[in-house]
Amino acid sequence: MTDFIDVLEQQLVAAHPGHGRRPFALPWRTTIVFAGAVAAAVAVVVAVLALSSPAPQPAASSPPTQPPQTTPVTPQPRVSLAVLNGTTTPGLARAVADALTSKGYHEPDLVTNDTTNQSRVRTTVYYEAGHRMDAADVASCLAVRPDRVLPMGVSERALADRAEVAVFVGADRVP
Repeated sequence: MTDFIDVLEQQLVAAHPGHGRRPFALPWRTTIVFAGAVAAAVAVVVAVLALSSPAPQPAASSPPTQPPQTTPVTPQPRVSLAVLNGTTTPGLARAVADALTSKGYHEPDLVTNDTTNQSRVRTTVYYEAGHRMDAADVASCLAVRPDRVLPMGVSERALADRAEVAVFVGADRVP
Protein backbone atom coordinates (compact mmCIF):
# COMPACT_ATOMS: atom_id res chain seq x y z
CA MET A 1 0.00 0.00 0.00
CA THR A 2 2.93 2.26 0.57
CA ASP A 3 3.89 1.97 -3.04
CA PHE A 4 0.40 3.03 -4.04
CA ILE A 5 0.59 6.18 -1.89
CA ASP A 6 4.05 7.04 -3.20
CA VAL A 7 2.87 6.60 -6.79
CA LEU A 8 -0.24 8.70 -6.09
CA GLU A 9 1.91 11.43 -4.52
CA GLN A 10 4.24 11.46 -7.54
CA GLN A 11 1.28 11.69 -9.92
CA LEU A 12 -0.22 14.59 -7.93
CA VAL A 13 3.09 16.44 -7.82
CA ALA A 14 3.56 15.89 -11.56
CA ALA A 15 0.01 17.08 -12.28
CA HIS A 16 0.47 20.21 -10.17
CA PRO A 17 4.09 21.35 -10.55
CA GLY A 18 3.63 24.73 -8.76
CA HIS A 19 2.23 23.21 -5.57
CA GLY A 20 5.26 21.43 -4.32
CA ARG A 21 7.12 22.38 -1.20
CA ARG A 22 7.73 26.09 -0.74
CA PRO A 23 11.38 26.99 -1.13
CA PHE A 24 11.30 29.19 2.02
CA ALA A 25 8.70 28.49 4.67
CA LEU A 26 8.77 30.07 8.09
CA PRO A 27 7.59 27.92 10.93
CA TRP A 28 4.78 29.53 12.91
CA ARG A 29 7.00 30.07 15.93
CA THR A 30 9.52 32.08 13.89
CA THR A 31 6.69 34.25 12.53
CA ILE A 32 5.42 35.02 16.02
CA VAL A 33 8.90 35.89 17.30
CA PHE A 34 9.50 38.17 14.30
CA ALA A 35 6.12 39.96 14.80
CA GLY A 36 6.91 40.40 18.50
CA ALA A 37 10.31 41.92 17.71
CA VAL A 38 8.73 44.41 15.28
CA ALA A 39 6.08 45.36 17.88
CA ALA A 40 8.78 45.88 20.52
CA ALA A 41 10.81 48.09 18.16
CA VAL A 42 7.75 50.21 17.40
CA ALA A 43 7.03 50.56 21.13
CA VAL A 44 10.61 51.72 21.79
CA VAL A 45 10.44 54.33 19.00
CA VAL A 46 7.11 55.67 20.29
CA ALA A 47 8.48 55.87 23.85
CA VAL A 48 11.61 57.73 22.72
CA LEU A 49 9.55 60.23 20.72
CA ALA A 50 7.14 60.77 23.61
CA LEU A 51 9.96 61.40 26.07
CA SER A 52 11.94 63.68 23.78
CA SER A 53 9.07 66.04 22.91
CA PRO A 54 8.60 68.94 25.36
CA ALA A 55 5.73 68.52 27.77
CA PRO A 56 3.07 71.25 27.61
CA GLN A 57 3.39 73.72 30.47
CA PRO A 58 0.39 74.48 32.65
CA ALA A 59 -1.15 77.85 31.84
CA ALA A 60 -0.81 79.22 35.36
CA SER A 61 2.79 78.10 35.98
CA SER A 62 4.67 81.20 34.89
CA PRO A 63 3.66 84.18 32.76
CA PRO A 64 5.84 85.01 29.76
CA THR A 65 8.50 87.61 30.52
CA GLN A 66 7.67 89.70 27.47
CA PRO A 67 4.42 89.71 25.48
CA PRO A 68 4.82 88.59 21.87
CA GLN A 69 4.83 91.39 19.30
CA THR A 70 2.44 91.00 16.41
CA THR A 71 3.93 93.68 14.20
CA PRO A 72 7.55 94.63 13.68
CA VAL A 73 8.45 97.82 15.49
CA THR A 74 10.73 100.34 13.82
CA PRO A 75 12.49 102.59 16.31
CA GLN A 76 11.50 106.19 15.67
CA PRO A 77 13.66 109.23 16.42
CA ARG A 78 13.15 110.80 19.83
CA VAL A 79 10.57 113.53 19.44
CA SER A 80 8.47 114.97 22.25
CA LEU A 81 4.82 114.15 21.61
CA ALA A 82 1.52 115.31 23.02
CA VAL A 83 -1.79 113.57 22.29
CA LEU A 84 -4.98 115.44 23.15
CA ASN A 85 -8.52 114.11 22.90
CA GLY A 86 -10.68 116.62 21.05
CA THR A 87 -13.88 114.60 21.51
CA THR A 88 -16.09 113.45 24.37
CA THR A 89 -15.14 109.80 23.78
CA PRO A 90 -13.21 108.62 26.84
CA GLY A 91 -9.81 106.98 26.30
CA LEU A 92 -9.36 108.13 22.71
CA ALA A 93 -6.10 110.00 23.37
CA ARG A 94 -4.70 106.92 25.17
CA ALA A 95 -5.65 104.68 22.23
CA VAL A 96 -3.82 106.99 19.79
CA ALA A 97 -0.80 107.20 22.13
CA ASP A 98 -0.71 103.40 22.32
CA ALA A 99 -0.91 103.18 18.53
CA LEU A 100 2.13 105.44 18.26
CA THR A 101 4.18 103.51 20.84
CA SER A 102 3.33 100.25 19.05
CA LYS A 103 4.90 101.77 15.92
CA GLY A 104 8.14 102.53 17.75
CA TYR A 105 7.57 106.03 19.14
CA HIS A 106 8.47 106.83 22.73
CA GLU A 107 5.62 107.25 25.17
CA PRO A 108 4.09 110.72 24.60
CA ASP A 109 5.03 113.32 27.21
CA LEU A 110 1.40 114.38 27.49
CA VAL A 111 -1.80 112.34 26.99
CA THR A 112 -4.87 114.31 28.03
CA ASN A 113 -8.09 115.96 26.90
CA ASP A 114 -8.30 119.13 24.84
CA THR A 115 -10.17 121.26 27.36
CA THR A 116 -10.78 124.06 24.86
CA ASN A 117 -12.49 122.04 22.13
CA GLN A 118 -14.29 118.71 22.67
CA SER A 119 -15.99 118.75 19.25
CA ARG A 120 -13.09 118.31 16.82
CA VAL A 121 -14.26 116.57 13.66
CA ARG A 122 -10.88 115.59 12.19
CA THR A 123 -7.61 114.55 13.73
CA THR A 124 -4.89 117.15 13.14
CA VAL A 125 -1.13 116.94 13.75
CA TYR A 126 0.66 120.17 14.71
CA TYR A 127 4.41 120.73 14.76
CA GLU A 128 6.94 123.22 16.09
CA ALA A 129 9.47 124.83 13.73
CA GLY A 130 12.01 122.27 12.49
CA HIS A 131 9.75 119.26 13.17
CA ARG A 132 7.62 119.17 10.04
CA MET A 133 9.04 115.78 8.94
CA ASP A 134 8.48 114.34 12.43
CA ALA A 135 4.86 115.48 12.27
CA ALA A 136 4.48 114.01 8.76
CA ASP A 137 5.81 110.65 10.05
CA VAL A 138 3.38 110.70 12.98
CA ALA A 139 0.52 111.57 10.63
CA SER A 140 1.53 108.72 8.33
CA CYS A 141 1.49 106.24 11.24
CA LEU A 142 -2.00 107.38 12.17
CA ALA A 143 -3.28 107.55 8.57
CA VAL A 144 -3.87 111.30 8.87
CA ARG A 145 -3.89 113.09 5.52
CA PRO A 146 -0.95 115.43 4.81
CA ASP A 147 -3.24 118.45 4.57
CA ARG A 148 -4.06 117.89 8.28
CA VAL A 149 -0.39 118.47 9.29
CA LEU A 150 -0.05 122.13 10.28
CA PRO A 151 2.42 124.45 12.04
CA MET A 152 1.66 124.90 15.73
CA GLY A 153 -0.15 128.09 16.69
CA VAL A 154 -0.18 129.86 20.04
CA SER A 155 -3.22 128.00 21.42
CA GLU A 156 -1.97 124.56 20.29
CA ARG A 157 1.46 125.30 21.77
CA ALA A 158 -0.09 126.21 25.13
CA LEU A 159 -2.21 123.04 25.22
CA ALA A 160 0.64 120.77 24.03
CA ASP A 161 2.89 121.87 26.91
CA ARG A 162 6.09 122.42 24.88
CA ALA A 163 5.79 119.22 22.79
CA GLU A 164 7.48 119.30 19.38
CA VAL A 165 4.58 117.41 17.75
CA ALA A 166 0.99 117.45 19.01
CA VAL A 167 -1.86 115.23 17.86
CA PHE A 168 -5.31 116.65 18.43
CA VAL A 169 -7.62 113.65 18.04
CA GLY A 170 -10.93 114.22 16.30
CA ALA A 171 -14.16 112.28 15.86
CA ASP A 172 -12.71 110.56 12.76
CA ARG A 173 -10.74 108.29 15.20
CA VAL A 174 -13.81 107.23 17.20
CA PRO A 175 -14.28 103.47 16.77
